[in-house]
Amino acid sequence: MAEHTTEGAFALLRPALKHLEVQKLTSKPKIFKSSSSIPLKSAGFGRWVIIARQISSSDGAKGRTTIVFDKKHNLFLLFIFIDESLFVDDAVIQRMNRKMIAVHEFVHCSAHMILKNYYGETRYIELMESSIIKKLAMTTSNEFNEMVSAIGKLGTKDGSTHEMFTDGHFRLLDKNYKDGFLGNYAELYTELMLSYQLVSETMTAIKNQHTNPQIGISELLTLTVRNLMDKKALDMEFVLGRIKLFLPLIFSEFT
Repeated sequence: MAEHTTEGAFALLRPALKHLEVQKLTSKPKIFKSSSSIPLKSAGFGRWVIIARQISSSDGAKGRTTIVFDKKHNLFLLFIFIDESLFVDDAVIQRMNRKMIAVHEFVHCSAHMILKNYYGETRYIELMESSIIKKLAMTTSNEFNEMVSAIGKLGTKDGSTHEMFTDGHFRLLDKNYKDGFLGNYAELYTELMLSYQLVSETMTAIKNQHTNPQIGISELLTLTVRNLMDKKALDMEFVLGRIKLFLPLIFSEFT
């Protein structure tokens, strides 16, 4: 199934992440119903509801994900909670940090959706009730600080060895159980943070603004990096690493 690959999961789930507008979360829940998406419904993901909001965290957690099966409405509810301390202002560093955490929790949600899609409702619920599945994921203050330090290397050829950015961190079952996901959750996280699709969209928009005179590739790249850092709230080292990997595609499309 295509949705069980990194590329397929990214294509299906990116619109849901965009809908949640994680940079603008408040204490009022932001809700995404997968039934509103034709591609998600067609792929068998139509009974999920993702609910994201700010929360006051007394234990120092910067983010957490929990899941509830609503038997009355036959729905699976995924809750993403982001600590309100990350929303004290809209400085770039704050926006970078809350995006890093929000996307991280969103990938935890994605793992639940993919696992249920693979096993079917009955077996998935059995796994949940037997506590085999990790039903709650939490990012502690120490883990958050380590993530901030490691994010720049993510998505480059050097990669990141931090446990919070590994494929295994997002897997819900131990190695004795198949989970049906043929892709890599670390790569899915990286793609949701900054994909070539987003780079191309950004470069196209900038290029269209400079048609007379036409902008050169060097200036186009410089403006793209600045735009991604500022408007998309991304770490400079992370952006530069991704751009470097995308250079063959960029030159093919924009020169």
